[in-house]
Amino acid sequence: MKYGVLIVSHYRLGEEMLQALRLIVPDTTGFDAVGIEPKQSVDDMRAAIAAGLERVDGGEGVLVLTDMFGGTPSNISLSFLGEQEIEVVTGINLPMLIKLATMSEDKPLSELAAFIKAYGQRNISVASELLPDGGAGGGGGAGAA
Repeated sequence: MKYGVLIVSHYRLGEEMLQALRLIVPDTTGFDAVGIEPKQSVDDMRAAIAAGLERVDGGEGVLVLTDMFGGTPSNISLSFLGEQEIEVVTGINLPMLIKLATMSEDKPLSELAAFIKAYGQRNISVASELLPDGGAGGGGGAGAA
């Protein structure tokens, strides 16, 4: 993929998601994570994100993935829109990362952002809706007595 991917999250959530991704897809060049801590100043947070953007940007732009819209990682990431060639998608999940790491097709950054948002949403499921008989009978689980 021609774009860098930067995960910006609360604490080490993004770093841990990258660890999980690298277990599944070991060759994940162009991916990095920045963790935001509440004790950091806004200037320090912004500097950390700027450094992360620089690390992953190969010259084509960066897709920034944040953990949730409205949180500090998202809000500070949004402040880079217009300054650099970036797009921000909130609500990251592991299927999104795996898809990005294994994609071979090129899309413009704005199309990639829309695509990966929809992909992430399609990969959120309620297990009882997917399993035969609603998942009943057999494995114990949360409802077992």
